[in-house]
Amino acid sequence: MKIVSSIGSKGGSGKSSVAMLLSWELSKNHKAKVALLDADVQGTCASAKALNPDIPFDVFSVGNKTQLWDHGKKLADAGYNYLIVDGNPRSIHEDPSLIEMIAKLSDLSLIVSRPSPRDLKAQIKYVEMVRAATKGEIRLLWNFFQKNTGAHKDGIPEGEKLLGLASLRTKIGLRIVYQDIGYGEGYIGDAGNREAVEEIKALGKEVMGLLNVKK
Repeated sequence: MKIVSSIGSKGGSGKSSVAMLLSWELSKNHKAKVALLDADVQGTCASAKALNPDIPFDVFSVGNKTQLWDHGKKLADAGYNYLIVDGNPRSIHEDPSLIEMIAKLSDLSLIVSRPSPRDLKAQIKYVEMVRAATKGEIRLLWNFFQKNTGAHKDGIPEGEKLLGLASLRTKIGLRIVYQDIGYGEGYIGDAGNREAVEEIKALGKEVMGLLNVKK
């Protein structure tokens, strides 16, 4: 089982949406058996699954590192291909041990961030903790990205230098279709947004490549 975490210390970065989108892509278009562990105190992913049981992957809530470990072991034994973890940004203040456990278990840690100085500076200590705990890959994933905005373009190399991390090639744009992921009746492709579909397909393929999973 491959474990990917969608994490960061800045609230509002969209990491829960990223976790949902990646889980949906891997389960729907790659026919993988996917579980999502919702460790975020807001419970965005768990509430989406409760409202829309037809979401094609399983979602479980976890509140601490012991629950995370126990669920992860059970899911590995149950034959899941992927485990996606949605981290809690408040852990940086409330439960650093949860950050360390997620990082320790993750084959790939995605630090989800907007390309802005405020968001990037908020990630410094969090990234240091992840780097100290993980043996897996760490990448920046830029969310709410606006390709025609100069500040966003400039923010990418500045962020990579500040945090000492490489970025995924795939960037997640600022799109209305992503805002209600999991709460609507279908996948984003059902809304007819071709750019969004191609973006999420690219995310799935790039993640699989970093995990050395054959496409």
